[in-house]
Amino acid sequence: MAFDRLSAQTLALDLEVSRSGSRLRHIGAVLNSRHFAWAEGQGPAAEALAALDDFGHSATFVLGHNILRHDLPLLQTLAPGLRLLTLPVIDTLFLSPLA
Repeated sequence: MAFDRLSAQTLALDLEVSRSGSRLRHIGAVLNSRHFAWAEGQGPAAEALAALDDFGHSATFVLGHNILRHDLPLLQTLAPGLRLLTLPVIDTLFLSPLA
């Protein structure tokens, strides 16, 4: 698969949480040339997660740094029904030593 095609199908995702890890503070995502952003205070986190799932509906992959140990377990706890949780994952934490 060519890189351009792969990147067009990949939802790049990053979550930021409170120091205690108990509260979602920011969501950032990119899919193709579109961006998704949410910050605490812009409405309920549950609504933002549903909007993120809608935003990423056409993605074939999810990409993030330490996404397997951090972001996805948090999403599984907060919103276990998200479609994006069923997608194959590319975790750059494991790819960075190869680069």
